[in-house]
Amino acid sequence: MPTLLSIEALENDRQFVERRRMADDSPWGTARLMWDQRLRAIDDKIAEAKSRRSAYASVALIFDGLPVIGQGDIRLDFTTDALASYQKVIAASLASQGDQPVAAKGKIKGADKSKLFIRDIVRGSMGFILEELAASQTDMFDTPLKSAVEQATGLIAKLNDASSEEFGVVIETASPRLVGALQKFTKVLRDSGATTRIVGDENRVMLGLEDINRLSERFSDVEVTEEDVLHDGILLGILPDSHEFELQLPDNQGTLKGSVTDDLTFKYVTDQAFKEQLLLKPVKAQVKYTRTSRNGRLIKQQVSLENLELRAVTDLLT
Repeated sequence: MPTLLSIEALENDRQFVERRRMADDSPWGTARLMWDQRLRAIDDKIAEAKSRRSAYASVALIFDGLPVIGQGDIRLDFTTDALASYQKVIAASLASQGDQPVAAKGKIKGADKSKLFIRDIVRGSMGFILEELAASQTDMFDTPLKSAVEQATGLIAKLNDASSEEFGVVIETASPRLVGALQKFTKVLRDSGATTRIVGDENRVMLGLEDINRLSERFSDVEVTEEDVLHDGILLGILPDSHEFELQLPDNQGTLKGSVTDDLTFKYVTDQAFKEQLLLKPVKAQVKYTRTSRNGRLIKQQVSLENLELRAVTDLLT
């Protein structure tokens, strides 16, 4: 169970015991002594929960609103859409931890490492505890998936608390794929009339109707687009460690710089003939531009080199 959720449950128990303790009017104080013992036991458990930590991802998604009936029933179609869209948020968050840009569409490389599994349901409300499959040997450091889960929760909380201007700044720093996934998750909640609490080990956020409507409206102003462009130029080089490229464009257009896909970097490093054929030679470069706009204004652009080929002699003569 997520640490913060365990602490929440213990604190609720403590409030109940404290109320009973204060209401005790026994002349002998026997019941009050019992409640005092309960309080000490709960305080010990809270201290233990705060000191205990797991290196693996654990998060609770707790839903309320129109899709939830009572404390034990929830619409299947909503649950499927909500959990699937949340999983995409986590996959994008995990992919965004690396130095490489993530494509705005299509399959995310390494998405299999982002899988969360339903471990339990949240008692007393309608929610699910999602966790990653822990290895048999305990890790000393947080797994990348745990970091991705906590990062996603923190980002949602930051966007929820942001002013309109701050929202734009936060969106500018996030990867376009993560922005698109958050758009979808928020839309699922709004379209279904649902609210949610997301509680992890370190971060939590509560989204009521007003929060979800505000986020959805702001996200509706955000657009993520991709464009593939073929450039002629001279390949100045590819840096394998940083996955960066430099391409000298013709007619004094300057030098185009950006990231390189893993597949192209691998071929460039391992295939010496491929490298010698292209380095400092006229090439055709397939470049993907991923742009994030808000209210029609460009706020972020990613440039990624997808492929290369030597320019034909006939092209050089024209």
